[in-house]
Amino acid sequence: MEFLELCKKIISIESTPSTGNAEVALFCAKLCREAGLEVTLQERTFKDQPNYNLLARPPSYKPSQEEVIFQTHLDTVEPGPLGNWTKTDSNPFKATIEGDKIYGLGTADVKLDFLCKLFSLTKFKDQKFKRPFVLVGTYAEEVGMHGAQFLMESKAVKAKMAIVGEPSELQIVYANNGYMIVEFTILFSEDEKAHRSSNTGMSRTQEKMFHGKAVHSSTPHLGDNAILKLVNYVAKLPRGTAIIKATGGSSVNTVPADAEIEIDGAKVFTNSVGEKLVDLVKELQKLEREFLNFENKQFSPAFPTLNPGALETNDEGLKLIVSFRITPDIEPRQIEEWMAKLERFSKKNGLKCNQSRLSPPALTPLKSDLVTGALEISKYLKLSEKPITKASGTECSVYNQYGLDSIVLGPGMSIGNSHTANEYNFISHLEKAQLFYSEAVKRFCL
Repeated sequence: MEFLELCKKIISIESTPSTGNAEVALFCAKLCREAGLEVTLQERTFKDQPNYNLLARPPSYKPSQEEVIFQTHLDTVEPGPLGNWTKTDSNPFKATIEGDKIYGLGTADVKLDFLCKLFSLTKFKDQKFKRPFVLVGTYAEEVGMHGAQFLMESKAVKAKMAIVGEPSELQIVYANNGYMIVEFTILFSEDEKAHRSSNTGMSRTQEKMFHGKAVHSSTPHLGDNAILKLVNYVAKLPRGTAIIKATGGSSVNTVPADAEIEIDGAKVFTNSVGEKLVDLVKELQKLEREFLNFENKQFSPAFPTLNPGALETNDEGLKLIVSFRITPDIEPRQIEEWMAKLERFSKKNGLKCNQSRLSPPALTPLKSDLVTGALEISKYLKLSEKPITKASGTECSVYNQYGLDSIVLGPGMSIGNSHTANEYNFISHLEKAQLFYSEAVKRFCL
């Protein structure tokens, strides 16, 4: 298949958290074998779904040699409301080309980057290496970087540097934010539980939909959070109005485009879940104002941020899941202080509070061989010579923890594009990325 036909094929294979990446990883493994690479698969079950890390090496690979990791994650976020994918006939897995753009889920973030690396690296598979390349496709990046973490824990690679694929408009990213997820559970009272049970099937309840704009949660100011619209609506209702159900968002690391609430306006409760939800969001907004005291002009946004990304209802209560982006200059004790504030608030108001994830930021020195070499490649290819930072988290956070220098580079735009309907990449960027990876092999491997 030609390159663009393979792009369409890889986008057509769903690899969301609800399905796992197994099918797309096995397809990519087949491509790697056909290209003459030696393939290793690390199979893992994650959230009851089969997943794989894919490792592809030149046939001359010797296990004792130090490698250079060329890595791309093969999973995507959930697509969200299908009707928002207007460029792909409401099918996010139908790659559609329009001029220099190719639309579809995973075009920019980040499955097509794997093909760029594969097409570039296989040209060198029969060379003699000072450091062999290892092409890696990981699983579950979007929900915790579990694939990269298992890769390093398993000691399946021996490396000192990694080039990680994420959309960066082909600029060198040397640092990225840390990432934290906190889950809040607002418990129904026994009276609320009884009312919800008795209310099943009755017609007196009212439902209301809220619509916003989805963007990557690392740039929440560019989106329009539908969950916050829902909370503002609840705040204007008579205090204690009965909430039957409230939902919103498809992924915590996406600003939610849609939310929905069902209420019983004829019933009120003292100290209701609705009141507690409103108070919780006010507490989060107070924390956001505190974030403004921690400016870091190397990043955009220049402050830590938070995003109420998912709202769920179950028999126990309402669950609000919030993601936080934390700049590298924030000390661990400051994060602990913020968590302590949220825990004290939760205890005082009868909420459950759980920090379910904390990924550290990543920073590779500008004077490292990896960054300076990558910038020289950019200069040679007439790409941007300005190193940048990334507001979102990346798998560089994992590699840095294990002592590897790492950078991010990839075709396509992230801001306003990743984690949104009608996600796209530039075909011209895909071509230039292949040139960059070829030069990276020459620079770091040969």
